Amino acid sequence: MFGHSPRLNWNRNPDGAIRSITEAVEIAKARGVVIPEYVAFFLDELCWLDEHTTARGPKITKAAGSIVVWEDLLNRFGKVPFIVRRDIMESDEAIVAVIAHEVHELQGLMPLLCHGGITIEEFGAHTSPTNPGNLHFEAWDVADEIVEEMRRQSNDS
Repeated sequence: MFGHSPRLNWNRNPDGAIRSITEAVEIAKARGVVIPEYVAFFLDELCWLDEHTTARGPKITKAAGSIVVWEDLLNRFGKVPFIVRRDIMESDEAIVAVIAHEVHELQGLMPLLCHGGITIEEFGAHTSPTNPGNLHFEAWDVADEIVEEMRRQSNDS
């Protein structure tokens, strides 16, 4: 296993629909994911993400012991950009899970980064897929819960 990842396997859209990023954001919002105005999602057009990485926020590289602050995550438009792997757009379940995961992880980091920052090592510890119990693990648990709720609602219809 590569690291902590969702517990659930996501179902592809039964009609074969492949969503745009704009549609994906709207689908996530419709399922209750609160996406702050300072977050932006983009499709991974250049295939930077490997098969184990569903999405990624800004890559922060700093010298050991350096402090990471909120502004380090922002692009020139004042947004925290996330790229999403292209095949995620084939599944509304994947879309909702991935967006919920990224937003949850970011919301957990925000207070730490806005109040003096954290070391680059602490930042890595919070976001690593190989550090049990961190924000990354917690965010996948939240994502799984949302997909389970989607499935319950679908079965109730």
